[in-house]
Amino acid sequence: MSFILFAAESTEEAANPILPVANEIFWGAVAFFSLWALVKFVLLPPVLKVMNERDARIQADLDAAEVARSRAGSAASEVSDQLVDVRAEAAQVVDAARAEAEAERATLISAAESDVAALKADAEAEIAEARAAAMSGLGPQVAELAAGAASKVMDRQVPLSSAQPVVDRYLNNPN
Repeated sequence: MSFILFAAESTEEAANPILPVANEIFWGAVAFFSLWALVKFVLLPPVLKVMNERDARIQADLDAAEVARSRAGSAASEVSDQLVDVRAEAAQVVDAARAEAEAERATLISAAESDVAALKADAEAEIAEARAAAMSGLGPQVAELAAGAASKVMDRQVPLSSAQPVVDRYLNNPN
């Protein structure tokens, strides 16, 4: 219908091709405001709602990340403090173990030294007994050998009874 009106108007007067006609302005305004109302009241609210939810979710994630970062920092400092305490305790345990081991070592060394001294004294006593036994067993034989040697050197018979006291004196005190 507007086409017919437009054709009728254009024959009556020479219209400016750039300026719109009044009914075009009216229908253009109606179309513009109906589209504007459709976008503003029907299409835009869900989009804005989704954008606001997204912003809220991002902000919540950022807040949660900040809380987690602060908790991690405090947890790291707690772990560091605990680690310092554990290292100090471990050092004390190691020092105590070293001291105990050193004391045990000293005890074992002193026990071993006393055992060695006792064994040495026993061995010296056995050696002295063996020497005395050997000397007492050798006395008569040495006296016979000495008497025989003296007889050959002096070219006369030396009695065993006179050689025995000399041999005994020498064997009891060799210096």
